[in-house]
Amino acid sequence: MWSGRLNKARRGELAFPLPSGYVRRPSGQVAFDPDEQVQSVIRLIFAQFERLGTLHGVLRYLVENDIQLGIRLREGPDKGTLEWRRPNRMTLQTLLHNPAYAGIYAYGRRRVDPRRQDPARPSTGRVVRSRDGWHVMIPNALPAYITVAQFEANEARLAANRARAEAMGAIRGGPALTAGLVHCGRCNRRMSVRYHTQHSKALPEYVCCRDVTNYGAAKSCQLLNSACVDAFVEQQVLAALTPAAVEVSLRAADQVLAERAELERLWSQRLERAAQDADRARRSHHLAEPENRLVVRQLEKEWENALAAEQRLGEDYDRFARSSPHILTPAERQTITVLASDIEGLWHANSTTAADRKEIIRAVVDKVVVTVLGTSERVKVTIVWAGGTTTAGEVVRPVQRLQQLSCYPQLTDRIRELAGQGIGASGIADRLEAEGFRPAKGGKRISAATVRDLMRRLACPAGRVHLHRPAPPGEEPGPGEWWLKHLAAELDMTTSTLYAWIDRGWISTRRESCWPNRLIAHADQRELAELRERRTRPPGWYSRRIWTETAETAEQQTP
Repeated sequence: MWSGRLNKARRGELAFPLPSGYVRRPSGQVAFDPDEQVQSVIRLIFAQFERLGTLHGVLRYLVENDIQLGIRLREGPDKGTLEWRRPNRMTLQTLLHNPAYAGIYAYGRRRVDPRRQDPARPSTGRVVRSRDGWHVMIPNALPAYITVAQFEANEARLAANRARAEAMGAIRGGPALTAGLVHCGRCNRRMSVRYHTQHSKALPEYVCCRDVTNYGAAKSCQLLNSACVDAFVEQQVLAALTPAAVEVSLRAADQVLAERAELERLWSQRLERAAQDADRARRSHHLAEPENRLVVRQLEKEWENALAAEQRLGEDYDRFARSSPHILTPAERQTITVLASDIEGLWHANSTTAADRKEIIRAVVDKVVVTVLGTSERVKVTIVWAGGTTTAGEVVRPVQRLQQLSCYPQLTDRIRELAGQGIGASGIADRLEAEGFRPAKGGKRISAATVRDLMRRLACPAGRVHLHRPAPPGEEPGPGEWWLKHLAAELDMTTSTLYAWIDRGWISTRRESCWPNRLIAHADQRELAELRERRTRPPGWYSRRIWTETAETAEQQTP
């Protein structure tokens, strides 16, 4: 029996339930649904999926425009009756995956896996096979709504939208423009997007952490901020789109007109169906015998309901026509042309969302390969376009430490040279900015505090000595007394740390009697030796000491 069923399927004669949009004639031949509105909705679904690219986007479009799906009942006393139901996700997913809409007669797409089947539930355990695993596949055996190439493109798009490591993933609303397109130049794997928050703003970064997740590696393969890569890709995409501005404007206007014409046709079909239902209810009421009041009252109620439904639908259509006229005005055409001619302005417009920018990038870019050169700030970026050509470039990423910069040796040599000329930290910072040296985490200027810290690490001379305002007569620093800046230079530390030590009582000071009331610290040779010894203590030494002394006291008090 199974062999006979399989042979019948191989001849294309095995009958199975047809999806929405098809009917089976008494002769057994499969044909389009005779209802024009059913066919229009099916074609609209495939057209919108090709435009929007996501299943949920199509669902939102149908809900926003109040479009329902025509379903013919397969069983029961009303078998074959057409019902209109609101769209749902599973119905749309089944519709897009069904090869019958491409004219393919397929059998054996779903099979029962005994390992997944629940003995108490005979209908469970069904798995979807790949195309190579189908029992039967006969192309051009059914009337087609779409071509086979379009069906294959839809299958590839649905597979790419899945949230998997090997898939590109659906377009989302995050600020990372090349999410799903970035590949690691070291291991050739797809890099994932990771977000962290700074000042209530989401900052994305691309990370290749497959070895960390799967094999427990100690660190990620690559990690870099997304801003540098996104800026480079955005610049190249805008440069590629600018020559096609006129064509884009014409196609955008044609697309708007085609979409409005399709919606207008659906509305006219719905209005025609409502008028037909009202007319049928009227004729049924007139054909009934007036004496049979039991039947007449029911038919009159149905007639009133049909007229009310027709009136509501007409009011909805009037609102739709006022909000979305089916003909573009000259002003609208001029607006579309102006916006399309200014690709960069349209790209950065407030009305253009991050999802729109990502969709444009994915239309022209296949993937972006990034390779961080060592641990430096230099990143090699290669854009692989949809046609197969490539564009290579180098960008600069922010890093954690100055030591990671590729120009760090030249930076330290230049600081030593400038410090040897007697230039202070602020002057050195100005020179470095003019010569093109940039800080590790981005920006235009290496701060004077950073230069001062580097000078201390490199044991460079302090540069110019700050000339203090002379103290009042009789209040000059005597033997063993220091201005705070001079004492900080002597101890190789910052003045802010000296103020903290003064607050703790580790340094005794006196203050001038008149403005600016500066502090003068007292530190003889013995106190200098104590301060230097205190300077060498590791961080957290005092807190550990307090904890240790507290623990020892507690042990001594314990009987």
